[in-house]
Amino acid sequence: MSVYNDYISSMDQTIKSCLQTLGCQPVIFAGAGLSMRYGHGPSWLTLLDDTCSKNPLVEYDLAYYKQEYGDDLLEIGSHLSGFFHKWAWGAGRAEFDEVLFSTSSEKSFFFKNFISKCIKERVISELSEVTDTCLKSEIELLQKIHPQSVITTNYDALCELIFPEYTPIVGQKIIKASGIPIGEIFKIHGCVNEYQEIIITSEDYEKWNSRKKYLSAKLLTFFLEHPILIIGYGAKDPNIISILRDIDEIISNQQSVIENIFYVIFDEKITEESNPPKDVLLDLGNGKSLRVNALYAKDFSWIYTAFGSSEVMNNVSPRTLRALMARAYNLVRYDIPKMEIQCSFSMLENVVNNNEELPKLLGITALTEHEKFNLVYPYTATEVAEVFLKEGLLRKVDKFLVSKLAKRISEEKGVNILESDNKYHVKVKTGKSEKSTSKKYSENAIDLFRKIISGEDYEVNI
Repeated sequence: MSVYNDYISSMDQTIKSCLQTLGCQPVIFAGAGLSMRYGHGPSWLTLLDDTCSKNPLVEYDLAYYKQEYGDDLLEIGSHLSGFFHKWAWGAGRAEFDEVLFSTSSEKSFFFKNFISKCIKERVISELSEVTDTCLKSEIELLQKIHPQSVITTNYDALCELIFPEYTPIVGQKIIKASGIPIGEIFKIHGCVNEYQEIIITSEDYEKWNSRKKYLSAKLLTFFLEHPILIIGYGAKDPNIISILRDIDEIISNQQSVIENIFYVIFDEKITEESNPPKDVLLDLGNGKSLRVNALYAKDFSWIYTAFGSSEVMNNVSPRTLRALMARAYNLVRYDIPKMEIQCSFSMLENVVNNNEELPKLLGITALTEHEKFNLVYPYTATEVAEVFLKEGLLRKVDKFLVSKLAKRISEEKGVNILESDNKYHVKVKTGKSEKSTSKKYSENAIDLFRKIISGEDYEVNI
């Protein structure tokens, strides 16, 4: 076995051990390198160069602005943005969406609109456009990872092609995303399909930075609870460094490796005799750093295979699971506090003893007509009396309690609740004879009777 194969074997075990220990699916952080590898996508610098070269009003080549602003590509974006605003309102109008020429549009939208079109022209729109056999195989292995979620700073739609069942959430919409993220692609710097959300200027970044506290909290949850696969970012990429800096104070320990973070480093010079380091120290600036697992490779197949070894999500549709989790989240957060659930103690006992009963109680699965009826009208007359006996409102079970209370209601309110089927009472036919009937009572009836027995004021609404 070669030296590099020994390295692969060691890191493979490290990945699988992390998956087994945490017992959950990985989260993928995808940078520009992913789009460059599989979708012909541009780097950030290449994107700016390609964009400004098509605008005749841009004064100089990108090299000039690089010399002027250094590595601050956001400042370069801010400077270029004005040229596209002027071009759009002059000779370049046909290059931009007509909706941008309204009073409600922002000046920077012209630049972002043009950028989105450049990316769409460059990046593949179908996976079938990938013709390289090795890359096609890598994509298939990447899909088999079944990540919990994907987080990307890329503007293009390649992640949506690779993970078609995942739901893209763009820009500020992330703040309103469900509390249990699964099967989602978080596009934190915008998307070509929602170009208004693209972060490309220093002003954009300042606005985003002031609102990212919620995102940082969500990312922190990921970093604490999931294996993290970072792919497509350079070691000095400002996007990933900014994200890692936000969570550094919570999880950082410069003396040891953060065991659940794996940083993929493309190295085309890898050979069978290569013995790359198993970890890398990322410089976060201001004297801070983060040591994480390093995965050096030029062929990513073994990395994806290792991360796809978990069977937690196999044969499960992320879209279906996300919908179910969202429904459960809404039930707990919104629906249940607002709705009345009619249930008896016996039904609660069934929930404890039978897992299949819980979805029925929460309304997740459909109830049969029989179950619906018993859920709304669970009490016989004797059981009504037993409720109040348990509550200490009666000294003994009075089988005629309901009749007495109904008579009192009729005398005091002029309404006979036993005369018709209503929210308090229903008459059920139990045999062939018209006289073969049984009466059942609801929680509404219990509440009404309780007020009468306790001497409280009451109203009757049939």
